Amino acid sequence: MLDAAIALQRGNFSLDVCFSAPAGVTALFGPSGAGKSTVLAAIAGLVRIDSGHVRLGERVLTAPGVSVPAHEREVGVVFQEARLFPHLSVRGNLEYARRRSPAPAPFEIADVARHFDLAHIFERPVRNLSGGERSRVALARSLLAAPKLLLLDEPFAALDGRRRRDFIARLRRMHLTFALPMIVVTHQIDDAAAIADHVVAINGGSVVAQGDFVHTTALPDFQNLLDRRDAGVAVRSERVFHSTSTSDAHVWVRADQVLVAATRPQGLSARNIWQGRVASIAVEDNAALVRIETDAGSVLSRVTREALQELDLRPGATGWAVVKAHAL
Repeated sequence: MLDAAIALQRGNFSLDVCFSAPAGVTALFGPSGAGKSTVLAAIAGLVRIDSGHVRLGERVLTAPGVSVPAHEREVGVVFQEARLFPHLSVRGNLEYARRRSPAPAPFEIADVARHFDLAHIFERPVRNLSGGERSRVALARSLLAAPKLLLLDEPFAALDGRRRRDFIARLRRMHLTFALPMIVVTHQIDDAAAIADHVVAINGGSVVAQGDFVHTTALPDFQNLLDRRDAGVAVRSERVFHSTSTSDAHVWVRADQVLVAATRPQGLSARNIWQGRVASIAVEDNAALVRIETDAGSVLSRVTREALQELDLRPGATGWAVVKAHAL
């Protein structure tokens, strides 16, 4: 487990955060400029903090009078840009990481190359690789450095579409296969939901919410960080029939993707039809957010005021949440 209390001042920006990250995947979530990348750099020992501490398990990395150098922290970092050595091949980049590791990696380079599907490009110069290939090499290189914790700063930003989804799934499998704790910086709620078990939400240099992903993302302080169109809930992946087959931790179900029925729906093509009870109704300007507690978990739906009246939706009433698989 990581335990961090980090305070620093850089110009007009003040960062003062205190949080813990268990031995799973933690999303460091918040808007651009919130301080997420600075927190990552402080954990890695790349910036000096004014006060506080960073502890990884029983080992103190930063404290008053203690500052373990970055290369001795056993903390791996993967940046938004792969930052590979352009004059080396894929093999050369991986061998360099293996040589520089402060502790022997528990697996061979060839095994890591197979896991990340790099064997067929092993001798290729990294300057000739695609963006997705470079990202996989960066992950493999970080793993061969035998870190106790892996930090990833917006690792999906340069990817889109299927490449993005494939990379998130690969990263999740990497965590499960090698039991490697991770902290992933992102400001995209879908990415955070797909990868993380735990979340730390930061805004304006402060932690506004932290804890288990499903429960924490339902809190008002977390929901306030989201755009109106992103309002929704996290549902465990195994409870949702969705259009992609991945090892996602959760699926983010937006309120605008959910239909509500007052009676049991019949003859629909939708794959997700969950019965439940209306837990709460929050009225907006020209709509309402209806929270329904279902067998799949808590679900939000945004409906018009007219629909609210016509369906006679009220706390305690039975309702069915309907979500098309392809909307997820």
